[in-house]
Amino acid sequence: MTLRKWIVAVHRDVGYFFTGVVVVYAISGISVNHADDWNSNFIVEQSDVRLDLPRNRAEIDVHTVAQALGPLGEADNLRSYAFPSAEKIKVYLKDGDIVAGLGDGYGVRETIRRRPVLHHFNMLHVNPETWWLLFSDIFAGALVLIALTGLFIARGRYGLTGRGKWLVGAGLIAPLAAMCLS
Repeated sequence: MTLRKWIVAVHRDVGYFFTGVVVVYAISGISVNHADDWNSNFIVEQSDVRLDLPRNRAEIDVHTVAQALGPLGEADNLRSYAFPSAEKIKVYLKDGDIVAGLGDGYGVRETIRRRPVLHHFNMLHVNPETWWLLFSDIFAGALVLIALTGLFIARGRYGLTGRGKWLVGAGLIAPLAAMCLS
């Protein structure tokens, strides 16, 4: 097998093998990069609610809070409760919380659910387990291998000695600029 055939075979086979990981890391990378714009791990929903509770804090216990949660279908989800101020109660639920006024009972329920697939993608990307850390290091090395072998796939005016050198140079501008400007 010639060197050229070996380069093409390595580029093709390693590229095919890591296609799924490239897609997972790309999707996760986009979602993590925009963390200021949205929560990519969790779906947070808010809704208006009313809790029928006594105005006096001394009259409120676990049973009265659970009873007030009954009409909302949340009685079995009660974890605990607290009073962040003299006029408010915060009820902690298994999947969120409710903050309501003691006088009128009006408040906001916030529910939190994991995003089904994206949460797992992000965990692989941001908080890897030990074995995944090793795999992702191998993946990073494979990306270098794919990039280097890709330089030698095309020949002539479309290859590295032709327009390829200009495209490689143009591709280096963004990371070099980012390093110089930061």
